[in-house]
Amino acid sequence: MHTVQAKTQGNKTEILKNAELVERAVSGDPMAREALAVAAFPRVRKLVYLSYGNRYDIDDVTQIAMVTVFRDLPGLRNYDRFTAWLDTVVYNVVRTQGRKRIRFTSLFADADPSQDSRHWDITPEDEQVGHQLINLLQHHLNRIAPRKRNAAVMSIFFGYVDSEVAQIMDCSVETAKKRIQHGRKELMERVLKDPGCSGLLKEAFQ
Repeated sequence: MHTVQAKTQGNKTEILKNAELVERAVSGDPMAREALAVAAFPRVRKLVYLSYGNRYDIDDVTQIAMVTVFRDLPGLRNYDRFTAWLDTVVYNVVRTQGRKRIRFTSLFADADPSQDSRHWDITPEDEQVGHQLINLLQHHLNRIAPRKRNAAVMSIFFGYVDSEVAQIMDCSVETAKKRIQHGRKELMERVLKDPGCSGLLKEAFQ
């Protein structure tokens, strides 16, 4: 039998897709829950960052999201769909926290170059380029309407199809499709007009 320690040495995405490990975590196995939490944290942090923005309380919202995920974990039934379920829970937490902070005009705050990037799962040589790129993308996403922005984020950064976005955002598939199309189009137009983005994209994906 493979140990949890052996499983955690693999890629974090593979761990999140490990139905056996997820089932053990759902059943209350403390080692499995710990392994799943370690693997899930970077994804939760990234989704909160992209959907909520670089606000002063981003760490608090990330913590709330993690606590909510593992509080609700016993109710998960489809172990093969853990990542989709995880993202839905996080999205709902972000949406709730955003409503509580209506004094902010946008779900995204202006990018902060001094933001500590230690939570990001990137190599040291790519850290500077990746950090600059995410800040530029966040700057442009900040200017897109929230629903279109969140739909585009789930499509571009997490690979969700129309039906999955519709389920997460609690809307029709047609509405989700339009939000994704409009969000992606607007982001692309903004990025193409920004010479700084094009240069960083070449460095990041070469």
